[in-house]
Amino acid sequence: MDTHLTYDAARAYKHITQLAIPRLVDSTGEAEVQDYIVTQFTALGLDVSWEPFSFTKFPAEVLPRIISVLFVPIVLSVPWIGDRFPIPICLACLFSLFIALFFTQWQKRFEGLYNVGRRLRTENIIATNGRKRDGDTPTLLFVAHYDSKSQTLPIAVRAASYGIAIIGLVALTVAAAIKVGTGVWFPDYIVWSVAGITVFCLLLLQANSTQNRSPGAFDNASGVGTMLEVARVVMALDAKKPITFIATGAEEYGMCGALRYIQAHADKYDQENTYVINLDGLGVGNGVNMVTRYGIPPVRTTRTLADLFRASGESLGIRVSERYLPIGVGLDSIPIASRGFETVTLTAGDVGRVALKIHSKRDQIDLLNTESLQQVGDLIVDVIKRA
Repeated sequence: MDTHLTYDAARAYKHITQLAIPRLVDSTGEAEVQDYIVTQFTALGLDVSWEPFSFTKFPAEVLPRIISVLFVPIVLSVPWIGDRFPIPICLACLFSLFIALFFTQWQKRFEGLYNVGRRLRTENIIATNGRKRDGDTPTLLFVAHYDSKSQTLPIAVRAASYGIAIIGLVALTVAAAIKVGTGVWFPDYIVWSVAGITVFCLLLLQANSTQNRSPGAFDNASGVGTMLEVARVVMALDAKKPITFIATGAEEYGMCGALRYIQAHADKYDQENTYVINLDGLGVGNGVNMVTRYGIPPVRTTRTLADLFRASGESLGIRVSERYLPIGVGLDSIPIASRGFETVTLTAGDVGRVALKIHSKRDQIDLLNTESLQQVGDLIVDVIKRA
């Protein structure tokens, strides 16, 4: 077999070592990584373009804090006056629960919030193989965000805090509803305990802050490095189907790059014949996970594309598992899926304790292994051939 035509995890790993530096939006690291990606795409013979865009931090950093603060008095009102005024308290809890669940799904009608507040600027980097659609030949879009961030709270702690806060809010809502329906009130120590834990989680989320200390090897130099190596294989194979590679900016501020790209380009793609593959968090453990659902209640983002990956996994002997992310994690596939496109996010299997190192200075290159990178690369190349 001509190894030039096959995916090589060692090449991807080499890219990742160059990309794994702190690279928050508007940092020198971000500029270095942008230049590296453009250089690599250009060397492969792809048609490369930059697309600057603006965004604000309001949806990702300001709005969640406002909502959390507003929830605190509602939560505390349940043990304080819920026994005496159960109906208004129950209604307030139901409204809060609705708002909390409402924002676990992408809300296209509120995309204007990305224009509220002080504007920042960055770029998406787009590279295409120059092929045109021919008949039923599908178009493939590969997406991977190149920015990184560190936070005071690890992503696993944030996700747990979101989950516990929502569970606490559900429990308090049920307690108020039972009081309305039956007149029965739970012992005060139980209600106060649930309210106290819920408020603690809400206030803990307020303590989170964004910094530029994470090399982001796993999140998401791994995705970009994998995409660069896939792009090399695509050009070596002279693939006939149209393929676009999008290195998105500002994903860590609310999937801004993916949003701006699909806002600008959705009309030029056929929704029924375009597959979007997002690469985010690769190179750890065994097997490959596909995120195919998110939010509460679950929103499914793919069917046909997931079938393709399962078929490839069975053919290659690679374990491919579907995953559902209810809360606490943003993915570039989400705003794209909101436009009706088939999307899947590929992540590493068996992430385990690595999840505790995401968005911290401990997200280092030594977390990754070439065996896992080889699995996901082989899987992607096989899907490209099958599609």
